[in-house]
Amino acid sequence: MYKKILNIGIIAHVNAGKTTLTEQLLFSAGAIHQLGNVDKGSTTTDHLALEKERGITIQNTCVSFIWKDVKINIIDTPGHADFSDEVDKALQVLDAVILIISAVDGIQAHTLSLWENLRAQAIPVLIFINKIDRDGAAIDTVFYELENELGIKGFCLNYPIDGQELIPTSAVDKEEEIIAKSFENLAELDDEIFEQYLEETLEYTDEIAAKTQCFTHSQALIPIVFGAAKQGIGTAEIATIISAFPSKNTLDSNEKNAKIFKIEQHAKFGRLAHIRSYSGDLSAKDIMVCNRINSEVKINQLLQNTVGKTDTINTLHTNDIGIIAISENLIVGDVLGNELPQELSKKLLKSVLSVEVNAVLEKDYQSLANALQQLDAENPALNFTWYKSEREFHVHILGPLQSEVLIHTFKHRFGIEATIKPPKIIYKETPKTTAEGFVRYWMPKPCWAIMTFNISPGAPNSGLTYSSDVGVNDISQKYQNEVKRAIPWGLKQGIKGWEVTDINITLIKGEEHTVHSNPGDFLLATPMGVLRGIEKAGTQLLEPYYQFEIKAHQDLLGRIQSSLVKLNAQLEAPYFTDEIFRLKGSVTVEKALDYSVTFSAITAGKGRLKLRIGGYQPCEFTEEKSQAYRGVNPLDEAQWILHNRGAFKADDRVR
Repeated sequence: MYKKILNIGIIAHVNAGKTTLTEQLLFSAGAIHQLGNVDKGSTTTDHLALEKERGITIQNTCVSFIWKDVKINIIDTPGHADFSDEVDKALQVLDAVILIISAVDGIQAHTLSLWENLRAQAIPVLIFINKIDRDGAAIDTVFYELENELGIKGFCLNYPIDGQELIPTSAVDKEEEIIAKSFENLAELDDEIFEQYLEETLEYTDEIAAKTQCFTHSQALIPIVFGAAKQGIGTAEIATIISAFPSKNTLDSNEKNAKIFKIEQHAKFGRLAHIRSYSGDLSAKDIMVCNRINSEVKINQLLQNTVGKTDTINTLHTNDIGIIAISENLIVGDVLGNELPQELSKKLLKSVLSVEVNAVLEKDYQSLANALQQLDAENPALNFTWYKSEREFHVHILGPLQSEVLIHTFKHRFGIEATIKPPKIIYKETPKTTAEGFVRYWMPKPCWAIMTFNISPGAPNSGLTYSSDVGVNDISQKYQNEVKRAIPWGLKQGIKGWEVTDINITLIKGEEHTVHSNPGDFLLATPMGVLRGIEKAGTQLLEPYYQFEIKAHQDLLGRIQSSLVKLNAQLEAPYFTDEIFRLKGSVTVEKALDYSVTFSAITAGKGRLKLRIGGYQPCEFTEEKSQAYRGVNPLDEAQWILHNRGAFKADDRVR
């Protein structure tokens, strides 16, 4: 047995050296005996054909090694912003993260987005400043960028000499600027150390090192390591440091719990789910419950990735990562066993762009539908929607590179030639005012579901809030559960054709019939009542907007502000540091879809533009921004009842 098992993610902006560091860690631990090369497509973790061809990581890949009796599962993640959903899935199962910053490029826009996500999820971080051997490496500059732009208190655990040799902090002259700053940061956290710091008697003893480790594990201090992954400089230090991190998310329970964070189709083993165990040792033949589908899941086969192959195992220990063969019903994010605590049940990233996918050949229509359903289970952020009557397939994307990868996947994995139309903005709608929606579903018998819903606008970006004022004597709990389950289905398409959000819904009146009410009656009736209320209230169209942050030379301020004014952007006052300005503001996604190209042209690639989804805001409605209701509309009462009678379906969409 191992002393402990840790799950560590490696994340960074594109080309910072994630996969190269992964190779060096495996090599240093003896897990591989020859280093792979990203440019040659021979690395351990980049196994997709397009990954080898483009030299980029597209999917999360997990590999393991042993370091000082600690088993470390490393998840190598994509660096391109278009694949942020992959990073999001990995973050849900990690104990800590290695965040790589290039000593040459410094903090990039995507670095800021990654850091915000890490802080929001309270994941411990080790920062690796890579490429110290390259021309243009500026270690002091990057250190202070970390402090000023990420707002951290950093502590250097080693120090580079001439870009090649690393010496431990205990042996570094404290007059070195960033070492002195590291000890100042440490002294601020401990009275005893602070006294020694003031008296200039502070030495990096074993006792001080132990306190430093406690502060870094609690993230009061952020540990920083320098190195050059391609040369293997600093990788052994990283392995030693991360092996000392605590296991963060293990549950103190005898119950068996696990979460699916990746699904793949394996040539030998079929459909596989990658899981992280949170409590209890899992064994083959165990039976667990998936609450999302309210069904038992039998673990017929238990597997684990070793370097270059997948092996059968008998037991998956608590906190370890393993693989199980699964049915078609399970998707990424499913929990096996009891529901996880809220802090472990994180929502996946949502897109504001949608594309339509079409098969080039009509004969591939059904095959493309099957492929999209499979990909949607592997990546629920795609949010695949199949409008059967219109014979349309729609998925959500984060950027154009993702469309390119999808087309490649259809062709090389599924043998389907497909095209993807240009992306469209995903609008939403919200109630304009308060109204009531009444539904009486009592014909043709046997059926009975009578309800009145109060519909009102919710706070901006609050989503859906549902409650019931009806007692179980009027509508029994089992039927009230049906109502709650059906509410989101009724909001999928509003009166302008978009999802309804920022809405408060309260069930204020209702009744069942002891003889005529049947399971499914309240499921069928709820969308009718809800949409009637929304129709009476009317809706305000909402559009997504970006919040942006720009960093560039002050000489470019006028041109950049002018370009943003043309987009009707909202600008804050710029602020300056030396000759560099920073500018924050907001702009609609529709206006800024291609702004990164404009910005790059203005700055000759030397500025930094960070865009992140800020939420949704009211916008002017035009007919071009509406879309027809797809499928059977609950407001067409007769058709809705006829369509759903017997077995409830939300509409003609297949997920």
